[in-house]
Amino acid sequence: MTQTAIIAAILGELKSIITATPFSEVRSNGQSDLPQWISAGEDESLVINRKISDLIWDLANALYAAQPTMAKAISRKDWAGLVQRVIGPLLAKSDLDVPYETSADTILIKLRHELATKDWNYKKRIFLFGCSFIEHHDIPPFSIGPVTVWKRDKWLDGALANGRISRISHRRLLARWEGKSMKRRKPSQDSANEHAVADAVGGAPYVCTVETDGIFGEVAKEKAVMAARFAQIGVALMWASPTKAIAELNLVFDGLPYRQTYAFVQDRPEILSGSKWTHSLHGISLFGGLWEPLIQQRSDWWKTLAEAIVFWLSPDGKVPRPKLMNQLVQALTWFHEACREPMPMIATTKFMAALDALTCGGKGRGIKALIASRWGVAENDPIRANGPSFSSVIDELYSQGRSRLIHGNSDRIGHDWQDQRGLAESLARITLILCLHWAADHPNLDDPKLLTKP
Repeated sequence: MTQTAIIAAILGELKSIITATPFSEVRSNGQSDLPQWISAGEDESLVINRKISDLIWDLANALYAAQPTMAKAISRKDWAGLVQRVIGPLLAKSDLDVPYETSADTILIKLRHELATKDWNYKKRIFLFGCSFIEHHDIPPFSIGPVTVWKRDKWLDGALANGRISRISHRRLLARWEGKSMKRRKPSQDSANEHAVADAVGGAPYVCTVETDGIFGEVAKEKAVMAARFAQIGVALMWASPTKAIAELNLVFDGLPYRQTYAFVQDRPEILSGSKWTHSLHGISLFGGLWEPLIQQRSDWWKTLAEAIVFWLSPDGKVPRPKLMNQLVQALTWFHEACREPMPMIATTKFMAALDALTCGGKGRGIKALIASRWGVAENDPIRANGPSFSSVIDELYSQGRSRLIHGNSDRIGHDWQDQRGLAESLARITLILCLHWAADHPNLDDPKLLTKP
């Protein structure tokens, strides 16, 4: 149905509610529909039925599909909520004795106008996530584009200075983070602000802030979380095993630390057990004054990563190099998921997917060309002294570690994949780093296929 036809059908249903027995339709499960209410404006409500609710959803989807760039700024669910909020008062004011098609045209014009012109709070937001970072170090705020990682007390001092929190909340939060018990405050906006910060940061030693602008509701939150994860991956790439590093770089948003435990029995008297911590908030161990030199040596790295995060948070994708950033964001997403993946077999698949993303879906042949061009090697060169060639290793990892596993015809289910995981991680890590540097060295190029060229 066209958008006008959907609105006409809604008006017809409203008329039937008034003139017939409302909510008499019986569902397939034998239960009768219950009435629903939507806002009609000015503290009034409009009674609707299930058909109208479904039609409003259809209308919202049609309007959403007509503006493809909207998918980057707002979710379908949030958009449907806005459509319902606007159309309710328009429906309530409609004369149901006028031909439905005539009224529908008028309603659609007003609906589109209000959706386009009303302030729906796409304004700038700064999200706060408690996180771990560098253990036992008092590092200065570290920014990658719109993402900044702060020691929590430094962030708190800034929040006090710009009037975001009060002196009372500042003092109480510091005391809370020192492990002191605090008396309950009387409910107020100030106490609510304090609890919001305390809940978001938890017991984490750092605060990760992410600034968004032009994106709405659930999309803004989900994109902010992923932007924080991209920043974590950027840091983890500095370590030989990003998987081990990322295990110490966690957001409170993703869960508090807990111990995974298990026990087993054999033909012996004792019951054996084991455990390990997950979602650690201790951070990565680093000795002496190594942090600043590590960061300075990778200035190009952070520049490209910041550019990718800006693209990710863009409400319309209109950034200087959208094509290249699109591929880097996909690679970073797969790389992050691979580092977080507990199953070595699936992690191998995700690392190879990260490499595949860098080739724009070039598969095994594309990955060989990418590694040859960025590493400066020949495909038939040995990957290590007396080792197999790059070509044979990639053929094996791509076929067994990605293609056959995804298509369900792997004959190695249940095998030990630790070595393959480690090899795929190393290949993906070094290649991703080289691609980040290449992007920084070629600031005017926006063709990701050039990554596979010498």
